[in-house]
Amino acid sequence: MAVTRSRAYKLQFSADGIQLFLRVHVRLCRLVVDLLPHGTTLYVAVVGLGRCATEEIAACLLDPELERYGGRIIRYVGTSPALAGRVEDVIARVVASQQVYAAPQVWKIFLAALMALEERADRELLVLHDGVAEEIGRPRAQRQN
Repeated sequence: MAVTRSRAYKLQFSADGIQLFLRVHVRLCRLVVDLLPHGTTLYVAVVGLGRCATEEIAACLLDPELERYGGRIIRYVGTSPALAGRVEDVIARVVASQQVYAAPQVWKIFLAALMALEERADRELLVLHDGVAEEIGRPRAQRQN
């Protein structure tokens, strides 16, 4: 029986949301000095969101900017099946905190994660990437001279 090594995840974007994803993705690629798969960026973003305080996650989900980034443009990004568990953990924390009225939709978690990742310092992005690199089958970041 074959082991599933990747899975496609559905993202719902507006044109602004696609621009957000591209800004974060290109920035991470430059920092890592590699051409990363889009799924790596998504995975790093969700892991980063999961490391935030629950109050910060709720604030991202309630941020009015989130609605601007979501839309009817559907895209699928492939990454580790483990991402589903990471997303479920974030949702469970937010629901338990009762800071958000209802359980957030997964695509909103993805957008909140991308928004939070965009705000992180370069060093934090490298630490996040290197922390999950082996888990998702990627080499650690190369360091620029």
